[in-house]
Order: sequence, then structure tokens, then C-alpha cells
Amino acid sequence: MHTFTFDDEELQCLRVCVKNSPAPYNISKKEILKRLVEKVGEPIKEHHEGITLVEYDLTPYGIEPLT
Repeated sequence: MHTFTFDDEELQCLRVCVKNSPAPYNISKKEILKRLVEKVGEPIKEHHEGITLVEYDLTPYGIEPLT
């Protein structure tokens, strides 16, 4: 058995990679992905504010505003 040590960023990267990886086509190996998620956990979701929506007046260029 091997023992590995990961810092927080490496572990989060591993979680995201495992979460986004496709399941194996071989039905007998589908449990491997499930076991990996149980070991490393689900990715930690971070909330970030989006960008502020900006409105532009393009009528001088012949483009009508959306309604």
C-alpha cells in the first residue's frame, strides 16, 4: 500500500479531476471512480461574484436595442 501527501490545492485539483473524469466503459471497473470520490471527497465549491452587466447604446450604429 502506498501513502501520499497532498497540500490543500493539490487535493482540490485531484477532487476536480476525479469529478470531471469519465466513467470507465468496462462495467466491472465503474466502482473504481466511486471509491476514489469516497477517498478524496467532492470538490469544494467556491462562490465568486460575476461581472457587472453593462448596457451599450448602439443605435448610432443602426443596431436596435433588445427588448
